[in-house]
Amino acid sequence: MVSGVSLNLIELGHFAAYLAFFVAITQALAPLAGRVFKIPGLRVVSINAAPLLFLLTTIGALSIVYSLLTNNFSVLYVVNNSNTHLPVFYKIAALWGGHRGSLFLWVWILTGYTAAVAYHGRSRYPDRLAVIMAVQGALIAGFYGLILFLSDPFTRVFPIPPQGQNMNPLLQDPGMVIHPPMLYMGYVGFSVPFAFAVTALLTNWRSELWIGYTRRWALFGWGFLTAGIIFGAWWSYYVLGWGGYWGWDPVENASFMPWLMGTALIHSISVQERRRMLHTWNIFLIITTFALSLLGTFLVRSGVLASVHTFSAAPGQGIYLLTFMVIVLTLAFGLFLIKGGYQQAEETFVSPLSRESMFIWNNVIFTIACASVMLGTLYPLFLQAATGARITVGPPYFDLVMVPIFLVMLAVMAIGPLVSWRKANLPKLRGRLVVPALVGVAFAAVVAVVWAPVYWTAPVAVGLVAFVAVSIISNVARAVSQRRKQHHEGVGRAFTSTVLGNRRHYGGMIVHMGILVITIGLVGSGLFKTSKLVMMAPGDVLHLAHERVRFDGTRNVRGPDYNAVEGRLTVLNNGAKLYPEQRVFFGSPMKVERPSVNSTLLRDVYVDIGDHQNGKWEIHLFINPLVNFIWMGGGIVIAGLAFSLSDYARRRKRVVVASEVVASQS
Repeated sequence: MVSGVSLNLIELGHFAAYLAFFVAITQALAPLAGRVFKIPGLRVVSINAAPLLFLLTTIGALSIVYSLLTNNFSVLYVVNNSNTHLPVFYKIAALWGGHRGSLFLWVWILTGYTAAVAYHGRSRYPDRLAVIMAVQGALIAGFYGLILFLSDPFTRVFPIPPQGQNMNPLLQDPGMVIHPPMLYMGYVGFSVPFAFAVTALLTNWRSELWIGYTRRWALFGWGFLTAGIIFGAWWSYYVLGWGGYWGWDPVENASFMPWLMGTALIHSISVQERRRMLHTWNIFLIITTFALSLLGTFLVRSGVLASVHTFSAAPGQGIYLLTFMVIVLTLAFGLFLIKGGYQQAEETFVSPLSRESMFIWNNVIFTIACASVMLGTLYPLFLQAATGARITVGPPYFDLVMVPIFLVMLAVMAIGPLVSWRKANLPKLRGRLVVPALVGVAFAAVVAVVWAPVYWTAPVAVGLVAFVAVSIISNVARAVSQRRKQHHEGVGRAFTSTVLGNRRHYGGMIVHMGILVITIGLVGSGLFKTSKLVMMAPGDVLHLAHERVRFDGTRNVRGPDYNAVEGRLTVLNNGAKLYPEQRVFFGSPMKVERPSVNSTLLRDVYVDIGDHQNGKWEIHLFINPLVNFIWMGGGIVIAGLAFSLSDYARRRKRVVVASEVVASQS
């Protein structure tokens, strides 16, 4: 029985959503109306609308969550994505478990970012804030139009069914509870730099005045997108049962493309801040990164792709998203073509061998990588639309193209920090490269000899990882040594002072170290993985890659909303127990295989259980070396990013303290 509170609250949420739609339109149009009718006070309306918009959207989101928690099956979205057996943890996650709710989460996050920018900008860029809010308001209104008129999560159903259908079984995992919100925080986060760039083009705002603010927002978006991709890979590995974590699925690529361009943007902004270069190029990168975020939204929700990651959607929703995306990007790129020249750089000369040129090559490489991924992702769609032919561009293409590009990225990562700004000192550069190069060659030779025969990418990748790691360590060592000479400090104090004194720089170095750790995981699990698929009876022992696994039989188990057959296996090398399951969820005929993993630092024993026949069960065993380095590397990347961002808070606090001192003295 649905309570009256739940019935009334969903109507309140629906009303709040419609009200938010009109507030978003007001926020978008208020600065323009103020200019046309010469009423400057209307600009404030746009700024003040931002927190109200977030509040109204929060009411709408919480009303959906409350309906899920109270089993309000008068709401169609609740019927399609929940039932009375679903654990509370997943009832909350069901907000983004379906197409309509995930769109509402998207706009909820977008209004949250908008409110944060409104708060942040009142004291920092008040003269341009109203226009920034107008751009954000237009984006919010566009998404609300899709939600309210084509994908309404508040739609009611009558008669009220006694039970719901259940959440997608593949999504009932902690990884998928975290993965979508992280991705959305990343996707939507790039809307803020986009709003800054469009505002700059509309108002002739010199980019050196706002690019520093944009870098912070871009770092937030990039960090969340990175976390979302890592959690998505983790979910794919621990839930889908295929022994891998990244299959170059088109939807995986949809998140990878803005990550690539966002990475290029973050590096490129550093050049602009240091050398007043690449102004126009950075605006292009900002628009392109957000364009790819919109493209990812379209691919996932338009129905043009068939993937475990996509949502089913009516054709009208895909047409709306495509039209909205085309309008937004046509206006943005049109403005860029007309007025981008106003952002012309003051300094244009770049020595062929300088840190600036390394950053430029960095941008070129990331752009080529993004274009390669886009080609492999979209070409099958264009071919099918043009000729009706269906083809699949899979891992062979991406591995062939992306592996060499990634290795070149590592080489640039190694050399870049060692090269001086403006023009490199060749003797000094050669001296700095000798030791890292020798260490890299030594590691590559060891891999080539010890693991021969091995594919060429393994020794090259390991050699480059060693090269980059030694370069970073030697870079830090030189800075600490210089600090010790200048201040006569001990090693520990000099190291702490050096690193804490330039958190932005050394936070970036920590991020680079995280990328190296991820690379080790990719090489180990990608090139040295072994697997075997066999039929096993109780008592059988399977030998694979120095591991011995015994099948002990099965038993039936019951979960909160599923029944399962649980396999019972023992890793004889260390006595670890493995319990893979084959689950059937209530309200769903789909069989879901859940693998079991025994992890150590150096390898995973990964087992999945399939169908049975003649008293034997299908057992798929994988030995995945070094795969846990991927998750550890992701954690190091996020830690490095947080350390780098802490520098902004430290500098902001220093400025506030200085201002208070001046005020007290006056």
